[in-house]
Amino acid sequence: MFQKKESDVFYDIIIGAKSIIKGDVESEGSIRVDGKIYGDITSLGSVIISDNAYVKGNIKSQNADVYGVCEGNVNVRGKINIHENSTLTGDIVAKSFNTKEGSTFKGNCLVDPSEELIISLDPLLNSVSDSNLVDFHKNKETLERDKENNTRDTNKNTNQEKTPFDKKAK
Repeated sequence: MFQKKESDVFYDIIIGAKSIIKGDVESEGSIRVDGKIYGDITSLGSVIISDNAYVKGNIKSQNADVYGVCEGNVNVRGKINIHENSTLTGDIVAKSFNTKEGSTFKGNCLVDPSEELIISLDPLLNSVSDSNLVDFHKNKETLERDKENNTRDTNKNTNQEKTPFDKKAK
């Protein structure tokens, strides 16, 4: 599946085979996708789209290897490899481009060794550089509904009849 060189890469993010991400993914390290991503990928390292993976979005990274299916434009600072039985539909900008027999590529390709691609991450990532931060957002309506549900659940619990286990705990 992976050539020896790619399998030695340390992955900062691995999207598992049964995972689906809807939204953009950004990392200062390398990313390996075994599942599905519906959104853009930005990485200061390499991006690997494995055999059964599917990406619908643009990719910006240092290098990229496509073993699965990718629908979107790919901009890499270094090399992009499109491997046997893989599909890439979108435009490519790279310093080096390699495709294997049996792969499918539909799009335009600009290979220019002098081209300098700047990859920038969300400024929020730079401000929390050394911490692991997972930020889950809820809209205002969802927060208020959750608050109401918690209040109802608390009222139900206080009005319930005590069980023998509750009496023993006292």
